[in-house]
Amino acid sequence: MTDQRAFRTVTADELALAWPRVTLVDVRSREEHATAHVPGSLNIPLDELASRLTNLPNTTLYLMCGSGKRSSQAARILTDRGHTAVNVAGGITEWYRAGHPVSYSQTPADQPAPSKNPAAPGLRRLLRRLFRRTSA
Repeated sequence: MTDQRAFRTVTADELALAWPRVTLVDVRSREEHATAHVPGSLNIPLDELASRLTNLPNTTLYLMCGSGKRSSQAARILTDRGHTAVNVAGGITEWYRAGHPVSYSQTPADQPAPSKNPAAPGLRRLLRRLFRRTSA
């Protein structure tokens, strides 16, 4: 018999109303998280989630990935194990599009920084990769 617990899904704007007072877990890879992430988010890649349940606080967990697919898988894993989980639809892509804050990796010192926004090229690369994945 399977556990039929459901998880909620919220939009990026709905998360923004509660953030940063909630626990946000980013289930993307370490590399994706290092490139761009929501400030204060925990990074536990989806493939490590089941083995790292003890690292999670005993509270409602908001889950984010690049588009919402991996975070919905993570929400299912967590609800099946008794956690209260909330999926963020559209992931960091929608979070960014809605104008919410994103932290980016630093430009190495030996590379010239772009003139206007040092974070924009990293985000553009991330978004191009995400859109290639979702459009394929």
